[in-house]
Amino acid sequence: MKVFLIQQKQIEELNDQGKLLGTSIQRFEEKKWVPLFRVVSEDGQQVTCSLRVKDTGEVRIWADLRLLAEWLREKLAIQRCELLLNDFEIPEIGVSNEQI
Repeated sequence: MKVFLIQQKQIEELNDQGKLLGTSIQRFEEKKWVPLFRVVSEDGQQVTCSLRVKDTGEVRIWADLRLLAEWLREKLAIQRCELLLNDFEIPEIGVSNEQI
C-alpha cells in the first residue's frame, strides 16, 4: 500500500469537497497512532493519505488516541472509523505538495 502524506489543510479541503471515502486509525506501536484516509484524487483514483508535519515532512503521529479521535470528530465531522490494532509499518510513503 502506498500512503501519501498531505497537510491537514488538504484533508479538510478534500472532506469539504466530499472526496473523503473512509477513515482508519492505525496503531504503529504503543502510544503511536496515525489516521489513514481513503480519498478520491483529482484523476478519480482512490488513494490512501495520512498527515504530515508541516516543518519536517514526517508522518504526524498522535500519542493519545483520544485526542486523535476528538480531532477527527471535531474538525472533519467523522462519525465512524476503523481502528486497526495490529502493529504496522507503512512500506512506501510519498509526499504530495499538490492537491491529491
